[in-house]
Amino acid sequence: MIVYMGWGLFGAAIASSLSMAIGGIIAVWYMCFAARQLRPIRLKWSCRSLLYSIRNIGYQCTIGMSALMGECTMAVLALIGNYVFGAYLGDAGIGAFGIACYYTPFVYMIGNAVAQSAQPIISYNYGSGDSCRVRSTLRVALLAAVVCGGSVSTAFVFFPYQLVELFINTNEAAFPLAVKGFPLMATAFVFFIVNLTLIGYYQSVERVRPAMVFALLRGIFFLVPCFLVLPLWFDETGIWIALGMSEMLTTLCIIGYMWHGNR
Repeated sequence: MIVYMGWGLFGAAIASSLSMAIGGIIAVWYMCFAARQLRPIRLKWSCRSLLYSIRNIGYQCTIGMSALMGECTMAVLALIGNYVFGAYLGDAGIGAFGIACYYTPFVYMIGNAVAQSAQPIISYNYGSGDSCRVRSTLRVALLAAVVCGGSVSTAFVFFPYQLVELFINTNEAAFPLAVKGFPLMATAFVFFIVNLTLIGYYQSVERVRPAMVFALLRGIFFLVPCFLVLPLWFDETGIWIALGMSEMLTTLCIIGYMWHGNR
């Protein structure tokens, strides 16, 4: 639609909407006609049943609020990052940070995959009272988070030139800024994925308040101050390490909370 039909930005919008619609139709068709164990049931229209349904929907929304904050973190990152990079490095800095923002959703996708893969196993065994299975699943998920985060960080440290070159030419002003900044930003990704995994764990065991608090810490309470304060101390380097510092502080808070809970 963009290239062969020549529709440009309009084609991009149509293609995005069409792909989402097709995916939704496939999911609905499977749930209604092909699924054997998990299928929709007819809604009971009595007042009591409707009240129970509303209660359950509200409870699901409450548990999922921390996942919503995870998505909001990406928006806050883009907003405050563009503001700070523009203030310190101008348009070239915004361009360099924009390239990093293109890669950040891939990191979020990996972390979300680890968390969502572990969630049904943890929640099922938590509901059945098998705490040993819950702990072993959490250990495997954390190991996967560390390995995946380390792999992404390694790519950002050793191949920044190639990663940046995929988006802009080497003669652009943003190119050297991004190449210099990618290894610094790589410090964030292990903590980034570990935090997503641990917040997903608290969701799975119905610990809504800790999950929400930790999501707010990494999304607002640590992220924004780090972006505003660290550049005052470390100049350009402080901007690139702001995300990593925010995620690391969140990880330390979660570890402290778990340690206190174990005691």
